[in-house]
Amino acid sequence: MCPRSKEQYEEIRKNKRDLILKAALELFAENGFHNTTINSIAQKTNISSGLLYNYFESKDDLLRKIVSKGITEIITSLGDNKNDILTKDEFVHYIKENFNIIKNNLNFWRLYIAIIIQPSVLKIVKDEILNLYSPLLKKLENYFIAQGVENPVVETKLFSSIMDGVSINYVLDSENFPLKDVINLIILRFCY
Repeated sequence: MCPRSKEQYEEIRKNKRDLILKAALELFAENGFHNTTINSIAQKTNISSGLLYNYFESKDDLLRKIVSKGITEIITSLGDNKNDILTKDEFVHYIKENFNIIKNNLNFWRLYIAIIIQPSVLKIVKDEILNLYSPLLKKLENYFIAQGVENPVVETKLFSSIMDGVSINYVLDSENFPLKDVINLIILRFCY
């Protein structure tokens, strides 16, 4: 049997890390952050608690990585927009893709909602969230500037608030929420 290469070790490490993140996300979403222990995450992944600390510094670190991964997925849905000014097509794509991502990862977004309504948990990830969303908000503001909106900062806040509210309502009642119709109304409202 040949020894493993550096690339093979890296792949094993990445897979184990992803397994831990997935297990932690499921347990945080199911039991809440405070009720989930490092031991329960380790048990779910069939590794020792000590080994888990080789991958993540702490439970807080795990939460930050989970939040970062989920938010980054939304942000990258804008594609590789180098000039920081969205076209109408890119803007519409962002709206549709945003809800597609939420639809396909309800566990994460349930956890996200739970995080933002718990001050003690939000405190752990607030800086991470703000840092990740800041460039996105700037792109959205630039879109509204390019559309000639009178107050692009307020328009960006309104748009973001509507997206957040729709997301929360969809996550809470995905079976009955008329998402397609609401998406179409958002597009009509913000595509000038």
